[in-house]
Amino acid sequence: MQIHRRTTLLAAMAIAAFPLAIQAQATQQAKGEVSSSAARSAIEAANKRFSALFNKGDVAAAAKVYANDAIVLPPNGAAVKGQSAIAEFWKGAYQSGVRNVVLTTTEFQTHGSYAHELGTYQLEVRKPDGSVVARDNGKFMVLWKRSAGGEWQWYRDIYNSNVAAPPSK
Repeated sequence: MQIHRRTTLLAAMAIAAFPLAIQAQATQQAKGEVSSSAARSAIEAANKRFSALFNKGDVAAAAKVYANDAIVLPPNGAAVKGQSAIAEFWKGAYQSGVRNVVLTTTEFQTHGSYAHELGTYQLEVRKPDGSVVARDNGKFMVLWKRSAGGEWQWYRDIYNSNVAAPPSK
């Protein structure tokens, strides 16, 4: 009898909670919020778009993954603020031979209209003749922001190498 009463009570609680769960989901959808998995898919697609555009030399288009008020925090350098300055920053990297950039997400979490991403990168540095003079790999953290139109954009970007700096002479 006690087990039956407990089971009935649990079933009643579940039935009572169901409309609240449906209402919470409807509220989330009405606010334009997306699931973490949908956000991660959108962000991974943006990362692939950035890498593909950068690797073919279209750094202006690659920089469009950044919000207009984005900031890049490169190692050993000053902060780069704004989408146009970021495009120039990446243009300089491309002109110096950076190629074959690959970004891999290792951790991701949404926080309302923001999301954080941790990941790893790989790249090569090539001479004008195409020969590889260096390979680099490291880690990054990006704070993403959802635009008013619902698009996820890089908002804050910081990265650094896993490769030890050469000894000073």
